[in-house]
Amino acid sequence: MLKVRYLIFFQYIGTNYSGLARNGSKDSSKQGVLDILQEAIQKLTPIQIQNLTSSCQTDAGVHALTNTVHVDVERRPHQRPFHPDTLVKSINNRLRSTDIRIIRAHRVPDTFHARHCAIRRDYLYRLALGCPSEDQMPVVERDRCFGIQEFDLDIAKMQEAAGLFIGLKDFATFRNLRHDFKDLYTEREMYSVSIYHPANHHGSLLWHPYDYRILHIEFSARSYLYRQIRRLVGVLIDVGRGRLTPEDVDAMLQSRDNTNMRGTRPAPASGLYLKDVIYDEKDLCVEETKRIEVEEVGLDR
Repeated sequence: MLKVRYLIFFQYIGTNYSGLARNGSKDSSKQGVLDILQEAIQKLTPIQIQNLTSSCQTDAGVHALTNTVHVDVERRPHQRPFHPDTLVKSINNRLRSTDIRIIRAHRVPDTFHARHCAIRRDYLYRLALGCPSEDQMPVVERDRCFGIQEFDLDIAKMQEAAGLFIGLKDFATFRNLRHDFKDLYTEREMYSVSIYHPANHHGSLLWHPYDYRILHIEFSARSYLYRQIRRLVGVLIDVGRGRLTPEDVDAMLQSRDNTNMRGTRPAPASGLYLKDVIYDEKDLCVEETKRIEVEEVGLDR
């Protein structure tokens, strides 16, 4: 019997799920994304699947353009390992009624770990500017972004404030005490923060009565504190509205006191996307003999 480890890239709309894992929400009526993914893999009838492990946890309502898991799949003695392309097609066939899709899969070394081997994680937050209220959000954007009434924000001031987050900084002010222990290491290195209007600022083919504009805020780092991105976005929105200045943000950052949020609130989960998870290619390499074992199977199910 041969046990093979795969790295699976997948995406989902998180609106109808309790989060990536079931225990991420008090609402037991909703399944977690990993619960559904595990059920779909189990329906391929391997002997067993083990160690289904994600690179990033996401809360209820948060989406992913790309997330990853590694999983060990063991088949019966007379069966060869799944070819990665077969794995993708077969799992997607069992996910047709869900908001989850497999993008691609790779055979990886047995020592590979989806979370520990990730060298960068990119997040995207989407704002709909000029949306009078959430219930007037265009249907294609509902639960896909956060609508705010202001049509214009001071982007230059937001970018100035965002620059304060770049580099190795102590983000203790933006931690969640109910989730993060008080002695948690709160320093994180932020590689970049960018704020821009995408070229296709509507992303909608449907007529709508409001001339809203989409604003993207992207973050890149190896790791983050719990809900750190949503807290930072809430601060940047208030800077754009003129309620806070970059100097206020600097004082908040330096205080290392999460009671010093100056009335800002975390942005809602609906606008947040895990955009990408990046690995070093050398960590994905499998010994040539083992790779051929799989590739010879081709698309044989």
